[in-house]
Amino acid sequence: MNDDGFGVTDASLADLPTYRMSLDDPGPEAFLDEIARTAGGSWIVRWLTGYLVVSHEDVVALLRDRRLDQAAGKVPALIRGETDPVSTLPADDLLIAEGDKHTRLRRLVGPAFSTKSIDTLRPGMRAYLEPLIGSASAAVAEGGQAHVDIVELMSAYPVATICQLLGVGEEMWEDFSRWAESHFLILKSSEEGDDERDRRIANDAAELESFCIELIEERRAALRGDLLSALILENQDGDRLSTDELVSLIRSMIAAGIDTTRNQIGSLMALLVDDPSIWERLRVDRGLVSTVVEESLRLLNPIRIAMRTVGEPLEHRGLRFETGDLLALHLSAAGRDPDVFDSPDRLDPARVNARSHVAFSNGVHHCLGAALARAELQEMLSVMLDHWSGIAADGPVVWKHARLPVWGAEHLPIAVTSV
Repeated sequence: MNDDGFGVTDASLADLPTYRMSLDDPGPEAFLDEIARTAGGSWIVRWLTGYLVVSHEDVVALLRDRRLDQAAGKVPALIRGETDPVSTLPADDLLIAEGDKHTRLRRLVGPAFSTKSIDTLRPGMRAYLEPLIGSASAAVAEGGQAHVDIVELMSAYPVATICQLLGVGEEMWEDFSRWAESHFLILKSSEEGDDERDRRIANDAAELESFCIELIEERRAALRGDLLSALILENQDGDRLSTDELVSLIRSMIAAGIDTTRNQIGSLMALLVDDPSIWERLRVDRGLVSTVVEESLRLLNPIRIAMRTVGEPLEHRGLRFETGDLLALHLSAAGRDPDVFDSPDRLDPARVNARSHVAFSNGVHHCLGAALARAELQEMLSVMLDHWSGIAADGPVVWKHARLPVWGAEHLPIAVTSV
């Protein structure tokens, strides 16, 4: 019996709907519609070699459950049918650390990523954004239109922000961008024998590690006012981050802080060009900017599914899951749960519970860089509103393939009207 007094069924024997992703490359609406139709009101469906959880309440509960372990680096092997795969992500990666190790790292690193600390970076963000966004409409007369691909225009912005965090110059932007893309190649393919991909991953990983060690040694010799220096100085009860831990952290920042924000920029702007009236409201009331950013994360977040494996047997909602079972927690489906969000498919600039989304996960693995991502998106939108009186679609949105682990717009042509 479970806590509610009802019988418990082995998940493997339960009569559950099965989601097969029959659409080849669905757009965002079709992708979520197919999942909702498959679920038919159920909180869980079968998928791949495990289960897909779609309701907001259950996604949040399972994200907080300490009996579930991070599984992002194991997904390609799980899809191939391996029963007990080794993660393809480095063992010391903060993104997959668990237990006491994870708790210690979050304790040491957390202060540097607090909202208060991140807010000190906002002037640097605006210093980068002002000339970039201003130049997009500088060639046209006042009130005229300029035509830009917003994804292309903003591609280097998250790179510049991470470099600012680490006190690294513009000469490293291209390398940082390449290393971020390489990191997610690890998660992109379930096929074995892709020698070219594997060589690139290995070469980029070695190159990144060498860069990180050299940078850490430089900072230890001459501390600055950047985040890396703060992390080197961080000392709680005699506990400091080792060189290996600092390398892992820099690697995680590059991996998680560049591609995700790039993709969210495209998704945010795609939602805004879809409803020009929202831009007009934002121009009048800048206090709505933060809610619009949250709504974009709720509706079109870049990491749509959080993968977990069951670390020890657990029971949830009358189902028993065994050690090793794969649970895919659908962050995007949870963000459109009608039991939590009124008119869930609509971007509402005044939605009071917009921050109830789970785009940044939840529980102990809540995204360390959430405050950074929010600040980047808010500052970008604020500067755009300063320079552009209106925006409109200038062609169709080209979305990335629906099966990619980090997802968003590939191209987003827009027409902007200068102030």
